[in-house]
Amino acid sequence: MLKRKLGYACGDIYGGGAFLIFSMLYMNFLVIVEGLPVFYATLIIFVGKLWDAITDPIVGNLSDKTRSKYGRRRIYFLIGIIPVLASFIMMWYSFGISGETARFIYHMLAYMFFGTAFTIVMVPYNAILPEMTSDYNERTSFTAMRMAFSAGTSILAAVIPSIIIKSIGGDINGPEQIYGYLAMAVLFGLIFAACWFLTFLGTFERKEVPAVESFSMRKWLSVFQNRTYRIFLGIFITVQVAIDLLLALFVFYVDIVVLQYKNYEVIMGVLLVFQLLFMLLHNRIAQYKGKHYPLYIGLPVWIAASFAFIFITSETPLFVLCILAVLIALGASAGNLATWSMLSDIYDVDELMTSKRREGIYSGITTFIRKFSSGIAVLLLGLGLSLAGFNQNEYNISRSMGAAFNPGEYATTGVALTIKWMFVVIPVVFLAAALIFALRYKLDCKRFNSVIQGIEKLKSGLNPVDFSSDEKATYELLTGKAAESLWDSRIAG
Repeated sequence: MLKRKLGYACGDIYGGGAFLIFSMLYMNFLVIVEGLPVFYATLIIFVGKLWDAITDPIVGNLSDKTRSKYGRRRIYFLIGIIPVLASFIMMWYSFGISGETARFIYHMLAYMFFGTAFTIVMVPYNAILPEMTSDYNERTSFTAMRMAFSAGTSILAAVIPSIIIKSIGGDINGPEQIYGYLAMAVLFGLIFAACWFLTFLGTFERKEVPAVESFSMRKWLSVFQNRTYRIFLGIFITVQVAIDLLLALFVFYVDIVVLQYKNYEVIMGVLLVFQLLFMLLHNRIAQYKGKHYPLYIGLPVWIAASFAFIFITSETPLFVLCILAVLIALGASAGNLATWSMLSDIYDVDELMTSKRREGIYSGITTFIRKFSSGIAVLLLGLGLSLAGFNQNEYNISRSMGAAFNPGEYATTGVALTIKWMFVVIPVVFLAAALIFALRYKLDCKRFNSVIQGIEKLKSGLNPVDFSSDEKATYELLTGKAAESLWDSRIAG
């Protein structure tokens, strides 16, 4: 079983590594290296997320309908190897295209290609775990291994790209680093492509597959009738957007607000290392109490750490910033482990309601909503920074003037204060919302086992009216429908 867990976890080498490199470097690459305006850079990301509105549900539905000797999901791991490699390289190199408009169009298309490649492998990947095991705690264990691989890759992705870029392109953040970015893209593109071959070899699927069904918008939207899924989305989106915006703002906060850019790699490294270590703690809590319980511990701690950043200054010792990074890691690891492990159980609630196995549709919609909400958040963040008067090009030019520029004075401007309060307030708002949703989440181990038993009873021909009162109460709580209505909805589905 360990071999299976390792094979499955290899897929998030790409999910975690590509995501972190993108979050840390892509905006900087577009603005500073390629010379695009901040708004153009955020617009590229936003348009890419709109494109996901088309590709994510399509791939999700296709994976449900696919029949091959390699299964419904695993075949896409093979199909995606070349697009994963090519798209990652194209995203970081524009092949000498000149002209601002031409580069804008190229990078928009390259990012859309990257999003498509990401969808081809990640949507089936997010759907395959229920095929491998139906045990509640074993799914948590698989997800913990996946998150550990993701966090471990993130640690390397936070350090190695910068080393490659600076070694080849120099220490000055600018257009001269273009070949450093290209070398980084080639190396990591090869790693990400190889991980999908390992995932293909290390995963498996159940032999019994449902009949192929036609796709319709009604079936696509029917997932929102699942009460547990709606609550899950509330948790998932608020936690993931909080993480996205934290990463987007972190370098600006450390560099511009508290003037400790020289310590950025150390602080980020501490955050990522402890995020990996805390996975072990949250895995135990999730298996002992339930998959949503880590949220009750991690998110309040992260909220408290966010408030503490109000009092951080350029005179604050490095160890204090590292302690706050550890506290953020406690919350971020809880959010990642809890949400991704929850998703695999929602498919079974849907089967109870519809008699269908629709992992692909759920995975496609979830992946789309996650990327789309992130795109909207980043676009609004870019607009907010622009309205506050922040121009990263002008800031870097002014900083290169040496004695003529005083970073301490700049840290007292309205721009720096805007960045500071965004960094403090945004996570607090989203994490508080996540906690509210988490309190409404009711799918624990006991209720999950009841769902599995209910599915088997319905398959055997038992009528829902014959369920016990406790079973009826559980199914109504999880699905949002009276137990007696399940039979009618399954027939209609």
